[in-house]
This record gives sequence, C-alpha cells and structure tokens, in this order.
Amino acid sequence: MPKTAKTIFGTTEKSNFILNMTPERYYGYNLKVLLGFLILMPLFSIPLEFFKVYSVPGMALSITGVFAIVFVFIGFMKDETPKKLYLPACLLGAMLIWGLVSLYNSYFYGISLFGSDGRSEGWLSLFFYGSFFLLGAQLGTDDNRLKLLHGMYYMGLAECFWGLLQMLPVGFPDYYKNLEPILLFDVLLPSGLAGNPIFLALILNLLMIPAFTEAVFTENSRQKLINLICVFCFAMTAVRTQCLLGVAGIIISVLIAFVYALIRKSGKNSIPVICAALLAVALGMGWNYFSSSFNHTYSRETGQAVQAENALSLYDGAIIWEDSSYRLAVSGYYVKSDTNNPNGVFEITDLADSYTYLWKNTLKIIKKYPLAGSGPDNLVYPQLYQSPMIPSNPNVFDRCYNYYLHLAGTLGIPMLLLFLALMILTLTRGAKACKHQKNWLYFSIFSTVLLYLIFMLISTSSIASAPLFWMLAGICISLGEPKNKS
Repeated sequence: MPKTAKTIFGTTEKSNFILNMTPERYYGYNLKVLLGFLILMPLFSIPLEFFKVYSVPGMALSITGVFAIVFVFIGFMKDETPKKLYLPACLLGAMLIWGLVSLYNSYFYGISLFGSDGRSEGWLSLFFYGSFFLLGAQLGTDDNRLKLLHGMYYMGLAECFWGLLQMLPVGFPDYYKNLEPILLFDVLLPSGLAGNPIFLALILNLLMIPAFTEAVFTENSRQKLINLICVFCFAMTAVRTQCLLGVAGIIISVLIAFVYALIRKSGKNSIPVICAALLAVALGMGWNYFSSSFNHTYSRETGQAVQAENALSLYDGAIIWEDSSYRLAVSGYYVKSDTNNPNGVFEITDLADSYTYLWKNTLKIIKKYPLAGSGPDNLVYPQLYQSPMIPSNPNVFDRCYNYYLHLAGTLGIPMLLLFLALMILTLTRGAKACKHQKNWLYFSIFSTVLLYLIFMLISTSSIASAPLFWMLAGICISLGEPKNKS
C-alpha cells in the first residue's frame, strides 16, 4: 500500500497544508504576514485622513495580527519554533496574562480590550505585537530578513510621499496644518499616515540605520540607488516634523551608521550616502526656518492674525495635544493657566516643561496603581477632575511620551519589568550574534532595536510604529541562527 501524507485527525488532504508544510514554506508564510501589515497599515490609514474614520487603521493591525497568531501556533504545533524562543515566548505569555489582570482592574473594559478610538492599543494589540515578534524571529534566512527590511523601506517612502503632500501649501488633508493649542495656523507639519509627526519621525528613525548601511555595503547598484533615495527622504521628512525626535533622532541615527561604515573601512563607499543625508538634513532645517514665510504661517495668540516670524522651532507639546485633543478627542484641551487643575500648569512651548508635566503626572498614577495600572489605553481616566467628559478636563493627556512610564502607568510595574526582561534578552542575543558575525544586516537590526528603546524615553507606542519595532526585535533575538532548533 503506498505511503500517504500525514493528515490532522485523519481528515482530508486539505489539512496537509499544516502538517506537511516545509520549514522553508513556513518561513515564507511568516514573511508574507509581516509584509501584509506593511501594505495594509498605510492603505487603511487613508480613510482616516480624508473622512475621519478612526477605527479603520486598527483593522490593519487586527487582520494581520490574527494571521500572525495563527502562524505562531502552527510553528509550535509543527515543532518549527526553535527551543531558544521558548523563554521569550514565556515572557510574552506572562505579559499577556498580566495584561488581563490589568484589564480586569481597568476603568473601562471595552477600551482596555480594543483600545480607544483612533489608538487601538488595548490588550489585543499586545497579543498582536507579541505574535509579530515571534514571526520576526522565525523568518529562517537572512534573505527573508532583508526582504522584510525592504518592505519597511517602501512603507517609509509611502509615508514620506504622503508627508510631502502635507508639507506643501496645496490644500492636501493634514491634521497638523494648524496647531490650535498654540494658536498657530498654516504650519503644515507632516504626519504621513502615521497619526502624528512624532510617530512619523519614529518610523523614519527606525529605518534610517538599515537604509544607510545597506546603501554603503550592498553590491547591487539598483538597491544602492533605492537606499540613497530612502536616506534622503527619511532624513528630510523627519527633520521637517519639527519635533525633538525628528531632528535629534535622525542625526543620531545617521552618525551611528556613518561611524560603523568607517570602522568597517568603508568610508569611501559611504561618502555619497553621508552627503545625501547631510543635504537632506540641511534642506529640512532650511525649510523649517523659512516655512513661516513659505506657508504664510500666522499666529492668533493675541486675538489678531499676526504673520509668524521665520525661526527654527520645535513643537512637541503642541503636536501632542493637537493629536490627542483636537484630532482624536481622547484628552482635554490645553489651557495655559488653569488653576482648577490639581495636576498643575505648564508652558506648552517649552519642551522640558511639556515632557516633565507628562512624566510627573504619570508617576502619580503609577504610585496610585503600582500593580495593575489604570488599564490598557486608560491613562486619561484617573486624571479626570471636574467632569466625566474627557474634553471638559483641560491639560489631561492619554499618552505619556515616555513609553516606560506609560507602560507602568497603564499596565503596572510588573508589566514594565517583564518588558525590560524580554528586551534585555533580545539585546543580549543580538549583541552576541553581531560579535560573532561582522554583518551590516545584523548590526543595523541590533542598533535599530537598541536606539528605539532609547528613543522611547521621549516617545510612545503607536499602531503605526510599534509593529515594525516588534518585528525587528524578533529578528534581533534570532540573528545568526536561521535554522537551529537546539
């Protein structure tokens, strides 16, 4: 009798898709799922830009996240998942369990599960992020890892193209055309399809080091040209966001990549790339300075329309409240002097004052709810002081732009410790792989993950940027061992 293929529970040939899937095909499916997110996320964000349909971008995360969960379970079922991923998987499982504890103790269950409208970062998003991490760790080959990076480049270019249309005074939809918290109009800051300029800058920072280093070390002339375009577009657009992360972050990323090229004795090959980056930064800074004249920016702070003077300005505080209050209505309005607010007042045009206000009030929430936090995506609710309606409470916020404080404030200190343990493990294994194999791909992924964790001191998670990080972190933890199950 001829030997037949394995089936699940003695069912038909259709079940062979899983049990008889080869490792190579499994890695390929994992790659397709991750690439699917990179395609769907920008596409699903377009209705939000034109029609203010806030729930659509979260659908991109949900659709690809469900597929990611399925293929994670397939990997464990088929014993394709390397044993070295069991500890990270256990840490992720512990994070999910503690997330349920936080959800149970949250202010609003529905928001804790699905996330607030326009944010979509409830408990389910944590499940999806963890699945992206495990799929990123199971791409199998450096070729697949490189293909995923290339997909991220194209997503970044799409963000830059959309951002360019927002920067030009052509009437293209842009939530950051005006900055109402500081009564500044016709500013035309780019947010791309990322939600806000800070999130856009974070995405472009994530991609700068890989794009730069590949442009230096690749022998493919077509790919080198694509990477040069990426370096120029990423740097110029990030600087034009006029936020601290966009300006300082992209310069730091470029310097790290350039120093690595010099250490690897590829200084000559890096000259065109560093020139493209410096030209882009210079163009972005010049555009920032002259944008008031170019865009006819005006201020109404005194009650009258006054032409704004050309200047190099950073608008972090105004961006944060423009995003949460005016765009999504998930926080209160900014009021310069509000003596009724028990959390105090701050000057929104002062970067240090704005960030300090966010951090010190999140610390109060952590002290009040040290174990379970306020609940996933529930940070604004323990701040309400004069009305149950969020917009009626000036100066409250839904995002602490320090991810570690935000994590502890919403999900508790145990969740923060679990996250840090997972990241320490990820960085340790990534550093070990970089030490043993002098590979630009390994260095760029490791340094990008490390830099993201540093940038999170002045930024926060979003459904546009966080999945890219979790994919790269998954790659980082599995570098150098593409098919080793031991």
